[in-house]
Amino acid sequence: MSKTILVTGANSFIGGWIVKYLIEKGYNVRGTVRSQAKELQVLDGISKDKQNQISFVHIPDITTDSFEEAVKDVHGIIHVASPYHFKVTDPEKDMILPAINGTKRILEAAHEYNKKNDNKIKRIVITSSFASVFDQTKGLRPGYSYTEEDWCPLTYEEGIEAKDDPVTVYRVSKVCAERAAWDFIKNEKPSFTIATICEPMVFGPSVTDFKSIDDIHTSNSSIWSLVTSGKDGKIPETRVPKQIDVRDVAYAHIAALERITNTNQRYLISAPSRWSQQQILDIVNESTTIPTNIKNTTPIGIKGQQLPEHFNIDSSKAENELGVTYIPFKKTIEDLIIQFSKLQHLQKH
Repeated sequence: MSKTILVTGANSFIGGWIVKYLIEKGYNVRGTVRSQAKELQVLDGISKDKQNQISFVHIPDITTDSFEEAVKDVHGIIHVASPYHFKVTDPEKDMILPAINGTKRILEAAHEYNKKNDNKIKRIVITSSFASVFDQTKGLRPGYSYTEEDWCPLTYEEGIEAKDDPVTVYRVSKVCAERAAWDFIKNEKPSFTIATICEPMVFGPSVTDFKSIDDIHTSNSSIWSLVTSGKDGKIPETRVPKQIDVRDVAYAHIAALERITNTNQRYLISAPSRWSQQQILDIVNESTTIPTNIKNTTPIGIKGQQLPEHFNIDSSKAENELGVTYIPFKKTIEDLIIQFSKLQHLQKH
């Protein structure tokens, strides 16, 4: 009998690829989603002949709802669900508490289930972020290499006070949620182990083509805005100059679930090359695979303009232990922009 893996936030950008890859590997998947509509989104990305490998549990609110039903009879968990958007009116309610409580509730539910079921759940992988590693107060830090030992210094209180700064609120949500996971391991000493995955900017295609602008996940929405801003569009600042393809992130989660499972681990993953808004424009304007309809709305900027020197991210641990490799940034952007082109065409007809 195939093992069943629980994936929370199964309809999310990263979650969708994790579900796809798990099913392709022969696992059964139980996905948590907020609603029937989100369930249909997930099914849209799975071939009809494999849809019998997935089932769903609805968790409308990860801040307060129980995961007790979701964890029944699963062998492992990949916890992706956590808010990622910049429409913040109440930092604590909109982003910080859902991130923390969602993480704590999934760990608590698995812990209680294991006590009664012969420690069936062996491994929980948690989607964290480079946001929980990055120290913004240090600036670009040329020559410095971030590792798994680094932590973002932002506090819960700073997040609550950052009502007009949604990026800071997001960073606080991620660092507090990851710290909550490690505190749980330290204090409760559960029979399962955890691995946290810390990735920087995540780009790339969606598991399914976009039917509307609302389908574009937060990570990719800035690229949509950039390439559809017109020939004279303003080129925004590149905030975090490191990135990784969503498909590589999904691979890392599954590898962390399957490989070194007897110890608790933190993994920092990032493609070695830097990226910039200008580099995206150069790829779009020079690519021979991207349709012309989207090229006509893409600014030129200053072709070939380079970023100043900045920090690096040391991903050697994930590369050595999980076998993480990296899709070239050019392919990441081309695959995404082709989906954007289809959406643009759809909007006009």
